[in-house]
Amino acid sequence: MKTKIQTIKADLYNVFVLGNANNLQMARVYFLLTIPALTVLLAIGNFK
Repeated sequence: MKTKIQTIKADLYNVFVLGNANNLQMARVYFLLTIPALTVLLAIGNFK
C-alpha cells in the first residue's frame, strides 16, 4: 500500500510540477482525477 501511494505521489509530481511524465503516468493521474469529477457532476445532474 505504501508503494502505491509513493507511486501516485511521484506521478502527480511528474505530471503537474516537472512536466516530464510518460504516457502511463499521465493516464494514471488523469484517471484518478476523472473519477471524483464525474461523481460530482453526475450527483449534481441528478438533483436538477
